[in-house]
Amino acid sequence: MIRRGALWLLLLVAGGCGWFGSKDVMQPRGPDLGEIVRALPAPEAAVAAAPTPRREDVMAAYQRIYGQMPDQRQDQAVGKRLADLEMHVGEDRDIAGEADPYRPAIELYESLLDRGGAEAQDEILYQLARAYDLAGREADSLRHLDRLIAEHADSAYRLEAHFRRAELAFSRERYDQASADYAYVVAQGPDTAYWRNAHYMRGWAQFKRAELEEGLDSFFTVIDSLLEGGDADALATTDRELLEDSFRVVPLALGYLEGPTTLAEQMNARGRPSWQYLAYERLARDYHQRERYLDSVATWQAFVEQNPLDARAPSAHLGMIDTLIEADFPSEVQPTKVSFVRRYGIRSEFWQVHDAEVRDAYLQPLRSFLEELARAQHGRAQASAEPADYKAAASWYEERVATFPDSPDTAEYLFLLGEVYTEAGEPGQAVAAYQRVVREFPDFPDAHEAGYAAILGLEAMTRDAPADEAELWQRVMIDAQIEFAFVFAGDPRAPAVQTDAADGLFALGEHAAAVALAANLLDAWPDVEWPLRRTALSILGHGHFELGDFPAAERAYRLLLAGPVSGDERGALTDRLLASVYRQAENAEQNGDPDQAVGHYLRLSELAPGAELAVQGHFDAVAVAETAGQTARAAELLATFRDQHTGHPLAADAGKRLAALYEQTGDLMAAADELAALAEGDPDVEVRRLARYRAAELYLAEGADALAREQLVAYVDHYPSPLPERLEAVQQLDDLARGDDAGRRPWLREKIAIHRQMGSGAGERATYLAAQAQFLLAQEVRTDFELIRLGHPLPNSLARKQEALKSAVAALEAAAAYEVAEFATASTFQIATLFTDLAGAIMASDRPDGLSALELEQYEILLEEQAFPFEEQAIALHEINMRRSWDGLWNDWIERSFAELGRLMPARFDKPEVEVAYVETIH
Repeated sequence: MIRRGALWLLLLVAGGCGWFGSKDVMQPRGPDLGEIVRALPAPEAAVAAAPTPRREDVMAAYQRIYGQMPDQRQDQAVGKRLADLEMHVGEDRDIAGEADPYRPAIELYESLLDRGGAEAQDEILYQLARAYDLAGREADSLRHLDRLIAEHADSAYRLEAHFRRAELAFSRERYDQASADYAYVVAQGPDTAYWRNAHYMRGWAQFKRAELEEGLDSFFTVIDSLLEGGDADALATTDRELLEDSFRVVPLALGYLEGPTTLAEQMNARGRPSWQYLAYERLARDYHQRERYLDSVATWQAFVEQNPLDARAPSAHLGMIDTLIEADFPSEVQPTKVSFVRRYGIRSEFWQVHDAEVRDAYLQPLRSFLEELARAQHGRAQASAEPADYKAAASWYEERVATFPDSPDTAEYLFLLGEVYTEAGEPGQAVAAYQRVVREFPDFPDAHEAGYAAILGLEAMTRDAPADEAELWQRVMIDAQIEFAFVFAGDPRAPAVQTDAADGLFALGEHAAAVALAANLLDAWPDVEWPLRRTALSILGHGHFELGDFPAAERAYRLLLAGPVSGDERGALTDRLLASVYRQAENAEQNGDPDQAVGHYLRLSELAPGAELAVQGHFDAVAVAETAGQTARAAELLATFRDQHTGHPLAADAGKRLAALYEQTGDLMAAADELAALAEGDPDVEVRRLARYRAAELYLAEGADALAREQLVAYVDHYPSPLPERLEAVQQLDDLARGDDAGRRPWLREKIAIHRQMGSGAGERATYLAAQAQFLLAQEVRTDFELIRLGHPLPNSLARKQEALKSAVAALEAAAAYEVAEFATASTFQIATLFTDLAGAIMASDRPDGLSALELEQYEILLEEQAFPFEEQAIALHEINMRRSWDGLWNDWIERSFAELGRLMPARFDKPEVEVAYVETIH
């Protein structure tokens, strides 16, 4: 029979001890059965293959030779082997329930031991101790173990002997002795077969001796050795049972100590092994089962605080929460949940340290807690209406969103986040939340409300922003408006929002974008209400105008004017319409298309007759035509302009321009008429003067002498200066009066007077014309001289003739004084002629009646004496002209003086020319 105590221990230590049968320590000593058999004589008849011998046969063979071998050592070995076989037989008998199954083996071992001197005494002692133990004779077993230990210090069985002795001591409740033997086994190191079981049993021994902390250390050593690989499931069944038993002891021991505090100290002392969580878990559950809830919570909390970054910390924290809920401590539950989120949420160090696999294990409760805490704080904020409470709620919502960004219900929490930030007076953060709803969750049922709320928030931010930031926020708001209008086109607010966006872009000078948005609005909602349509069309008109697309601007303004607009607005729109047409004209002009430019300019009057820009456009059309060389068209347009806009400032110079245009076209009479009108009515005296003069010139060119004379006379009458122009006007009048000596006389005198006024500044032409005038006036005086005949009484007529001579000579000398060669030589010639004529007249004068021949002869001589000085004077004057020819001057008058000299002094001047022969070749 197997002793109950031994069987209990066998089950307790789960096979790891080997109970005197460990293959690691039971090595046979001396020759084995094979050696003995091989030493036996060989059988005579060989067999092909020997069958495996039965144990009984082997034992019979050993029994036959035991005691017969001459070598005591070999005989001892045979006896030991036979005893070992008896042990196996005894085990079979024990199992079969036979009485005293181990007696043969014990007797054989005892006989071997009594013989003494044999080898392997320690092994025999070991086997005897084992056999006595199996036979239930503990005292005999202990006696042989003590002897083995005492006598064989180097025995390979010493370690197990200590362990078996400890087992026996423990079963007899001699815990001090058991602890000492277990300590010896432990001291031999973890590589020995009984090290773990010794630790385990030593822990129990220490526990029984109330050495609780030392016992815990032993149990933890066992646990540590079993779990050093990290996987409890990979352990053998017996090891798992040993592990479970070890963990079962932990709460018992800690229950007598400081519980979680002691456990934490033990774990810290052991370097916080990876399996420590199991120890905390066993303790916490033990407390929980015994309804010591706060101790259970404290145990979980100890693990969390000691191991904040351990992957199982969230599980421990959840244990705290579950326990508090079950224990009905509601006031403690929420703070613990808050602590959970703080410790393991996305903002925690724990989250950063661990990967997704660790986080996935607690994401579901984390999500639940975040949502619960956020809604609870939101409720408190709504009750208090304090911004700080709303911000606290926002913090929870933000963490919920950040932790689960891809969750379908994240959109709802983003929306709530926007609401609490709005209530907290933080529109910037609210907008960010709302826009995330729109962009990341467009299918969320309230996404359109989020989009609109974002716009309202941005409006507030733009309104309250500093001056240097206002434009930035306005642009952000416009982007949000555009996004809303396009993403939520079905929302009834979309057209108004898009209109506001387009208007905002225009205000920022983003004309192209504003136009595109306004055009899209009208395309997307062709039946949009008039106020929005009006704004869109206004943006199109103004935007296209700013972008230089004036035809498009015109179309937009026409559509606006076709709608219900007020009087003032209509006037402003008309002005913009005119401006767009005017710019089209300017562009055509710049592009070198005068016909199109003129057409656009003239369209202005069709759109708004009398409008200032229409008047300007008509006036500019004249300039375009003129610049393009369309002079006749320009003149026609200008004449029409003057007729339609008489009194307008732009028409003030129409006469001048018309005169110039008419002159360019060759219509000189029309030009002259315009100039004549200017001469009468222009406010500028200089303009009047020049117009009068030019009108006279053009009339002259067209042969309208009477009209020309009228203008010239008026010019001379009204403009005494400038003298050069006045002189020319007088000259023109003189030319017109030719053939009318009386009519010319005033103009000849006027030319002389003008020259005199010019003084030293008179030019050649003025001098020439004055000399000519003086010469012509002198002809009248010369004619008077020629008309006086010498008659009786001669002295009387001669005196008149001589007086007339003086006048004529003075007049001609005055002409010659201008030193104009033509008139100086003519005057010299004519003065000389006057003297010749006077001498001739004296000689041709009537002779007195009744003179005798002698008297008549004497009278003739007297006349010759009177005439001769005049002839001499004439010769001297002609010689003056002759000498002028020596200076290179030659004209008809000089030539005629030479002729006169030839006639008056033939001997000197009237000689035939002598021809001089010449040769062309020199020899």
